[in-house]
Amino acid sequence: MNMLGIENLGAFILTAVIVVITPGVDTIMVLTRSISKGKNSGLYSALGVSLGLLVHTCAATFGLSQILSKSAIAFSIVKYLGAAYLIYLGYRSLTNKSEQIEIKPVANKVTGMKQMFFTALLSDILNPKIALFFLAFLPQFINSKEVNNPVPYLLLGLIIFFITLIWCSFLALTGSNVAKHFNRNKNIENWMNKTSGVVFILLGLKIALTKK
Repeated sequence: MNMLGIENLGAFILTAVIVVITPGVDTIMVLTRSISKGKNSGLYSALGVSLGLLVHTCAATFGLSQILSKSAIAFSIVKYLGAAYLIYLGYRSLTNKSEQIEIKPVANKVTGMKQMFFTALLSDILNPKIALFFLAFLPQFINSKEVNNPVPYLLLGLIIFFITLIWCSFLALTGSNVAKHFNRNKNIENWMNKTSGVVFILLGLKIALTKK
């Protein structure tokens, strides 16, 4: 993968999987819609949140690649700021006490598959936390010689897209069963947050301590 400008692909995929399966807004949306409105609603929502990630990928790609191509100093700044942000996210995940959310059918004014899709899409696109995460996360796995090349950014974004689509589609198809399991095991969310926290901190430290 080095010839495509991507470094540490295995670490990227592992981290992406952990990020995606950690319970969050997208997980709750897909599950609640699936058990409230049916599997199709969950699947359209899954497609919406997944495509939203491609929008963030394009924003990071054509924004960062242009900025970083101008200066090696800019590249170093982004790398270290990204590492610091990942460590911060890890610290927050480890120290925050998450409140257990019960996933159950809820009254939803959104009707129609198109509306399900577009509201999920907009929810993801308009989430500033996702935008920040992509800006911090993607450059860490791109070779310094390829920072002005949009291809590696887009490839990494596509990987996250497919991981998210597969996971959220699974949640949509197994909605009620997953929700029951999630509700019964009160420590799942906490355990996943701790795991992602450790991964973020280790990744951030590795980035900060690695000399290019």
